[in-house]
Amino acid sequence: MSFTLALNGRFSGTPKPTGTQVVAYHLFDAILRAPRGEEAVVFADPRFPGVAAWAELPRTRLVPVPFQDWSRGRAQLWEQFAFPLAARRRGARVAHHPITTCPAWHNGLRTVVTLHDLNFYLHPEWFSRRFSLVLRLCAVPGLQRADRVVAISDYVAGQAREHFHLRPERLTRVYNGNRPLPGDAPSLPGTPPYILCVGSLQPHKNLPRLIEAYRRLRPDFPGLELHVVGRPQARFAAQPELAALLETPGLKVLGYLSEAELQRAYRDARVFCYPSLEEGFGLPLLEAALAGTLVVSSNASCLPEIAGPAAELVDPLDPGAIAAGLAKMLRLPEEERARRLETGAAWAGRFTWEAAAEAYWKIFRAAAY
Repeated sequence: MSFTLALNGRFSGTPKPTGTQVVAYHLFDAILRAPRGEEAVVFADPRFPGVAAWAELPRTRLVPVPFQDWSRGRAQLWEQFAFPLAARRRGARVAHHPITTCPAWHNGLRTVVTLHDLNFYLHPEWFSRRFSLVLRLCAVPGLQRADRVVAISDYVAGQAREHFHLRPERLTRVYNGNRPLPGDAPSLPGTPPYILCVGSLQPHKNLPRLIEAYRRLRPDFPGLELHVVGRPQARFAAQPELAALLETPGLKVLGYLSEAELQRAYRDARVFCYPSLEEGFGLPLLEAALAGTLVVSSNASCLPEIAGPAAELVDPLDPGAIAAGLAKMLRLPEEERARRLETGAAWAGRFTWEAAAEAYWKIFRAAAY
């Protein structure tokens, strides 16, 4: 017996995707390209990279929605009220919402929601007051009423059980896939050795302590730089101390990078450092490992679960521990460095979008009947 699946592509509302938007795109792409007999109707902005191609896939209908022309508030109202109506009009029985938020009113749809993290719920101090309130209103009621909740790590699944008291039959853990980045651009001539961090202009990314760790390293590693990928985002709380720290000699803020630029930044780094305080998955860990880069990460939240055996784990609250972990990786003998890189790449390769899509289709089918 077949059914129609409705996919909520509100993530396509930005031309410069990061984080959950990148993950949601790759998940939907894998879901739509997986072997299936079911119909799928996708509501998304075709200007988002890769979305327009979905219209050519078998048993797939792409419904253009101009999310990139809308404010975040308008898109959230559409998700809460217009999506359940539009999905039912097109014959959908099951709906999937991939970025934590979802409507509390289902209009008869069986609802599956992907839960990325509970930072907005457990650490509202990291977000603007308005964003934290809106996310609570647009996520918590829907999560509590969803037919199925998919957590992206065992760590997040444990949080969902503890705080939302979800029954085992309603909660499933499905890991995200990896993202081998495209591009083989040559290294930029004259680039000094550097440590790379990604997404670091958000409070939970712990950049101030990483900068302090970098300052401690500089006397022993003259010429070593710290490169920061990311940009300020209004929905996160301000960090008044960060402006002065970003003036640290040897630190460069690279802003937003294309996928090809990001691949080169990972590949050419001596070490990738991700000392986050709280994460739901940590996709940059896998990106760095696949690019052939050593990884230093936090021993907190889901990161030991995702980073794997090749990463060096440190206490994210201790700049001295972060500095020690970085120094250890920078001084690795060539044989040990090669072993860690091989182990890291093999570990990251275990996380595939094909496996994630297969697991999601099992969830959709179970929810439908």
